[in-house]
Amino acid sequence: LSIHGDENGQIWIGQEGGIGRFDPVTDSFTNYRPVPDNPASLANNIGAIYQDRSAVLWLGSWGGTLSRFDDRTKTFVNHTPDPRDPHRLNGGGINTILGDRTGTLWLGAWDGLYRYNRQNATFTRYTESHGLPSSAIQGILEDKLGRLWVSTKKGISRFDPQTEAFRNYDVSDGLQGDEFSQGACAQGPGGEMFFGGSNGFNAFLPESIRDNPYVPPVVITSFKIFNKPVPIGVNSVLTKAISYADGLTLSHRDTVFSFEFAALSYANSQKNRYRYRLEGLEPGWNEVGSKQRLASYTNLDPRKYVFRVQGSNSDGVWNEQGVSLPILITPPWWRTNWFRALSAAVLLSLLWAAYQYRVRQLHHEFELTLEAQVGERTRIARDLHDTLLQSFHGLLLSFQTVSHLLPERPLEAKGKLDSAIEQAADAITEGRDAVQGLRTSTFQGSDLANAITTLGQELETDPSGGRPMFGVAVEGETRDLHPIVRDEIYKIAAKRCATRFITPKRSR
Repeated sequence: LSIHGDENGQIWIGQEGGIGRFDPVTDSFTNYRPVPDNPASLANNIGAIYQDRSAVLWLGSWGGTLSRFDDRTKTFVNHTPDPRDPHRLNGGGINTILGDRTGTLWLGAWDGLYRYNRQNATFTRYTESHGLPSSAIQGILEDKLGRLWVSTKKGISRFDPQTEAFRNYDVSDGLQGDEFSQGACAQGPGGEMFFGGSNGFNAFLPESIRDNPYVPPVVITSFKIFNKPVPIGVNSVLTKAISYADGLTLSHRDTVFSFEFAALSYANSQKNRYRYRLEGLEPGWNEVGSKQRLASYTNLDPRKYVFRVQGSNSDGVWNEQGVSLPILITPPWWRTNWFRALSAAVLLSLLWAAYQYRVRQLHHEFELTLEAQVGERTRIARDLHDTLLQSFHGLLLSFQTVSHLLPERPLEAKGKLDSAIEQAADAITEGRDAVQGLRTSTFQGSDLANAITTLGQELETDPSGGRPMFGVAVEGETRDLHPIVRDEIYKIAAKRCATRFITPKRSR
């Protein structure tokens, strides 16, 4: 159980589920426990008791709960942070509590050092990732400069709240041992500190401890591609060659590489600490402490990077400038600027060629269309000349025949006149079709011989009386003709027949 003596000589004892006060004058105990309707956060044993300047007791349980006890009102108030807060108390038991000169509460727990802000009830947590040798904090003391000294399972660490930097001390620095798991610590009137460990008490004056001011140079000791060492530069000393190299140029195939680095401080060098980053890839520093001096990267995109390393000596004096190494990873040929420019030029050339080809194609189609229009107009003019003249010539002959037959044979003349009227209607239709450019065939079907035979049969049935003898002879194998050619041949034959066989009879 924890015990704390206040300024009035009262002794406070942490109990299970509450606290007790012992008055040495009256030799009596007074126990305080939360009321039944208060959250039973003090059901665990009290691991730490601290009384601040306002005579308010702060209690830390082994269950990880921070509570406040007001002796004037005899009430408990539990401080439970937002569960979404990443720095909340994670359930690790609270071993010690200290209020510094600014009034800030510091909690030493099994899972780190916590800073408690009373105004907004928030916690800030510090662990090994921030520089602590161990996250199990046993005791906390404050020196005259406002720095905190905390005991852990791996030595004593000094913490500066202003810079949030840790300086760790262990056996190599003169301590009797690294194990401080009992939480025994005290501070004398003159500022001397006492920490009890597994090997006894360690006493020292914080102001008398001097850190090594040496700022160590930082160098890159080796560079490997696919775990194979690769020398850089022409200098025989690899570290110097890399430190002063203008940069590295790597192929896109060499994107699995690693660096080894070191801080050149040989006084207790195993405690030198490091951090590195690759600008262009990582936004912040990688804190690797003193155990790791290797940085590896894989599958980086082709671009420019800068690898930076900073190091400190065993007393935490950092070389802020460190060492930097520019790295250029060249892209494959299909991702280079010249290839992109060439591809763009080829694409533009293809588009221009396609445009020119389309323009020529449209121009050719226009010429063909114009030629077809001219040819069609010529054909229509020829058809008008041939069909209409032929038709009107036939009508003229028919009208002459009617004129001769009308006095003596009126009925036959009437039939001939009706035939002439039908021929006139056909001539009008044929002329209209020719003007409209319709390429309808004069006859149905594709057999030219049958069409001419039909024409001869019409001539033989001519009521005007001539009844010529007509025949069509076909030699060789028949084959289909183009409709225009076929129509032209049929019209020639019809014209020849009309001229030769349709002759008007003279009147007496």
